[in-house]
This record gives sequence, structure tokens and C-alpha cells, in this order.
Amino acid sequence: MLPEQIAVARPVAAALVGLSDRELKRAIDAGEIEAHYRGRKCLVDVEDLRAWYKALPTERRDL
Repeated sequence: MLPEQIAVARPVAAALVGLSDRELKRAIDAGEIEAHYRGRKCLVDVEDLRAWYKALPTERRDL
């Protein structure tokens, strides 16, 4: 059994929540999700991603 991942690359994080990488990058740039960097590699903590997802509205807001 593999240990649970604590962080994933940004494109993987985006796929986990059903967003494009560009949409997730916008959320990171807006300070909605904390990202960590190893050189140019952007990593997202899985627990932070889960908390951010859980905090999203449960009802659709029309723009």
C-alpha cells in the first residue's frame, strides 16, 4: 500500500476538483488556495484543496 499523498502538482489538483489548470491557477493567484513551490514546480496540499472545495457554494450563482 502506498502512503497517502500530501501534495500534488497543480494540473493534478485541478483535475481532482474538475477544473482546468488555468482556473485553479486563478484561484491560487487570488489567494483562495495556498500553493508551495519547489523551483518552478507548483504543489498544492491535498488537505488545503479539499477544504477549499468544501467551502465552495453549494448552489449555482448566475453571473
